[in-house]
Amino acid sequence: MTSSALKGLQGKAHESLLDTLYDAPCNPDAWPRFLDQLIEATGSRSARMLVMDRAAESVQSSIKRNIDDADHQAYVSHFVNTCPWRPELKLKAPGQLYSSYLDFTCGQKQFYQTEFFNDWAAQQDIHHGVCGTVWQDEQQTVQLLIQRTQGQGHYQRDETDRINELVMHVRRALRLQTQVSALDQTRMALEQTLEIQAQPFALADRNGKIIHLSAEAADLLQELPQVCISNHLLSFQDPRQHSELLRLLNEVTRPDGDSRFGPGGVITLMLSANQGVRCLVSPLRGNPLSQQYSGTRQPLAILYFQDPRTEVYIDLDCLIQLYGLSEAESRVAAGISRGMGPQQVAEAYKLSVHTVRTQLKNVFLKTGTTRQSELAKEVLTSPAVRHWRRSPLQLSRSA
Repeated sequence: MTSSALKGLQGKAHESLLDTLYDAPCNPDAWPRFLDQLIEATGSRSARMLVMDRAAESVQSSIKRNIDDADHQAYVSHFVNTCPWRPELKLKAPGQLYSSYLDFTCGQKQFYQTEFFNDWAAQQDIHHGVCGTVWQDEQQTVQLLIQRTQGQGHYQRDETDRINELVMHVRRALRLQTQVSALDQTRMALEQTLEIQAQPFALADRNGKIIHLSAEAADLLQELPQVCISNHLLSFQDPRQHSELLRLLNEVTRPDGDSRFGPGGVITLMLSANQGVRCLVSPLRGNPLSQQYSGTRQPLAILYFQDPRTEVYIDLDCLIQLYGLSEAESRVAAGISRGMGPQQVAEAYKLSVHTVRTQLKNVFLKTGTTRQSELAKEVLTSPAVRHWRRSPLQLSRSA
């Protein structure tokens, strides 16, 4: 027998193992490297980490070192549950590893008579192991398994104890990784939600403090001399417009149940003598972003900035999917949202005004709106809209 773990889990080798472990939460590729180091430090043949369901009955994902791919696949799909130690392992306390030779009722002679050994382990000269649950939460169980050949000998008590001194660090690294993963998922969900916003927008509180400003909105507002953002506060140079902004912000950020809560409104900010950017002030509640900012102290407003120089494309198929509209109803909704009246929509599609008005009533019902202005706001702030600015005409690359 050997006491390799007593020598391998100390000094620089031990420090290197810890460095690799605490790199893993932010760099999951470090886990296989950790297994390599663990095999060498403990004088072992191979190692595996299994991410299993909460009951530890099926393998959801895994990493392994020094085990052939086909053999490992056979293990996770079948032999994992034929291992004679597994039923007893479920009853053992998590947070440490147990020697298959010393800590299980299945003796070595009995082990050699099992299907697990004769049909799987013997072919790889796997005779001994340490195994245990190193992490468990409400959804998953993570187990670590290290194996030795017959010639390497079983894991002795002092070796198993030394390995278990490392297990608490494995637990911490896994806990950190779950926390980092949760933060990453929240960030990705927020980024994806931000990406579906159809046009330049900002999130602000009732005082005009900017909580988020999209890149498109930031670029557009820089072109408007009457708009100022200082110390994250949005303000308009015209006192009447700024007063109206604060009034609308106050209106759309009132708590649930407040009778003074309102739908918001529009402020036109002049871009040129005959072009204006429409600033649509709306409540954030009901918007997909509201879930991401539910932890804020007070309700927020979302401000959409409609650039008159942009082309507007409304995806009719997306409207159909979003609101359950028919093809004809989606055309009516798109037409109204582009500023057309029922008569203009009827002329465009060679329909009677009566037919268009009937379809418009259905659109109101399905979109939860009651007026044409509300419908336009609903559609123009939905993922069905794509905005882009037409590039200026250039006759040469150097123009």
